[in-house]
Amino acid sequence: MFLDDEPSLDRPEGTPATVTACYEPDYIEFEVADGRVFTTLESSLALAPAA
Repeated sequence: MFLDDEPSLDRPEGTPATVTACYEPDYIEFEVADGRVFTTLESSLALAPAA
């Protein structure tokens, strides 16, 4: 997954993130490359392009 613009996380739009858990109804837990884990709305993430 890739983040939308997340200025509060100091991460630009397109930053890769790994989904680590999904919670109902619309919350996703994800980890960024530096090891930090966050929870956000599913709508704040976009699918990674096909390889």
